[in-house]
Amino acid sequence: MAGMTNAAFKLICSGCGATYDPPRLHCDGCEGLLRSQYSTRAFHPRSQSNLFSFQDWLPPSCSSDVPIGSAVYPSQGLADHLGLSNLSIGFSGYAPAVGALNPTGSFKDFEAIPSLLYYREHGVEALVLASAGNTARAFAYAATQLAFPVIIVVPERALERLWIPCEPSEAVRLVVLEGCDDYARAIQIASLIGQTLEIQNEGGARNVARRDGMSTAMLEYAKQMGALPSHYFQAVGSGTGAIATWEASQRLLAAGIGAVLPALHLSQNAPFTPIHDAWTLGSPISPDTDVAGQLRRIDQIDALVLANRMPPYAIPGGVREALMSTGGHTYAVTNEQARAAAKLFEQTEGLVIGPAAAVSTAALLQAIQTRRISPEDSILLHITGNNESLIQRDSRLHRILPVWSVRPESVTLEAIREAAYRLLSSS
Repeated sequence: MAGMTNAAFKLICSGCGATYDPPRLHCDGCEGLLRSQYSTRAFHPRSQSNLFSFQDWLPPSCSSDVPIGSAVYPSQGLADHLGLSNLSIGFSGYAPAVGALNPTGSFKDFEAIPSLLYYREHGVEALVLASAGNTARAFAYAATQLAFPVIIVVPERALERLWIPCEPSEAVRLVVLEGCDDYARAIQIASLIGQTLEIQNEGGARNVARRDGMSTAMLEYAKQMGALPSHYFQAVGSGTGAIATWEASQRLLAAGIGAVLPALHLSQNAPFTPIHDAWTLGSPISPDTDVAGQLRRIDQIDALVLANRMPPYAIPGGVREALMSTGGHTYAVTNEQARAAAKLFEQTEGLVIGPAAAVSTAALLQAIQTRRISPEDSILLHITGNNESLIQRDSRLHRILPVWSVRPESVTLEAIREAAYRLLSSS
């Protein structure tokens, strides 16, 4: 852990403007997301090489030396192929060739360490959270590095993707929901475990440390370019990263960086596209309607990390408001389109990308075809992660083993209490 700095801030409700001291997840008066308001308004990145370069706009007052952060660089091969003169890539996976060293291979690394440092500073001794895969890896790695106990609840389908590039410590307590492929169910059970055992819920999209950590890809672009891009492309599940990018862009505008908010271009993997459907049809997202149909559609997509049935869409400060504020667009990308885009990225940029990043790359192709962007526009394409091949080349990958495997229907208050010794033994 590196030195202490001053990152004083308040929490402001996006809906009603109420002000709170951290840490807090909810406003007392409405459903609006709480947003960080930092005492330092100017944009003065520090000398660190990781995302703690932006310490003034991160919730924890201490930092870490773990090499997490987005590598932003001008595209050459892909830009030339697409006829774009000002395309930048924000690579947030693991690719030493471009300076991206995120230990678990995705931008979820940006969430985990800031969150654990933030909660530890405020006296929280353990956390519980749910994940569809990438978040579990990131928090398991961070928990091991920081010796901070976390209970992570995942659907069984995510188990094959759960590894970290070091031996998991006893701080990692993995709960696997047998026969379950529903991330929304994992969220519900994580909440129940937290309430029953009186363990702090990490908070997901409502956790400002998570969002502000994710916002640093846009901050890195501003650090290098001294400006904001005209367009920002990202694949989304919950849309938390898009909200974070929108919030960071507003801070940068207030600091005199840029003149207009970047338009958000958010993509999802068809046929499971709840945010795209809600935005294009003007309809609400109903996670409890036709659950079986939703799960069938999820089963058909390549980018399973984008399968979130309960995104923070319509709440104040949520995805819908971010799209409206920025004049944004959404895209539905098929598996075939994403696979073709991944192949194109590898051919032109020399890097293998993950399914979610392939979805955002395919959305960029759609935006060009529909003339939503011009060849000379400044564009940031966020590659939020890649597969484990490069990490496996450089590190030994260790599987995360569950301490409790249970069918969702068997998770009762009594069952949680009986499993407490397994879940709390390292807390």
